Amino acid sequence: MTSREIAFVTGALICILSAPAVPQISTDWVDIKDPNELRALHSNKTFTGTGGDGSPFVAHYRSDGKALLIHRGERTPRTWEVKGNDEVCYTDKKFPGCRKFQRNKDNRDYINAVWGSGSATFNVKDGVPKF
Repeated sequence: MTSREIAFVTGALICILSAPAVPQISTDWVDIKDPNELRALHSNKTFTGTGGDGSPFVAHYRSDGKALLIHRGERTPRTWEVKGNDEVCYTDKKFPGCRKFQRNKDNRDYINAVWGSGSATFNVKDGVPKF
């Protein structure tokens, strides 16, 4: 092998090994395409996880469509509603828009939300505080 070929192979391996995991294309995830399941996922639940920017967040969702997002110490009121069979749409000042959801095959409480510009993974727990 020439030094040029070695450099190419080494660079390719570095790119492959340092690439971030992309949960939305992994076989470990199953798309949620049932509006009732999406409503249940959000009704009186707390999400804790890491956002698309890598920072932690907590979000509380009530069954009446009201929610509270806590991200980088900022509390942002929001609303949510299921649209169609496979999306939940949020209205707020910080992260509005619609998301599609996936469940982890091995852990039903580990969820991936996917939207046009990224994704966020989080754990789901029953219950919300008063807000």
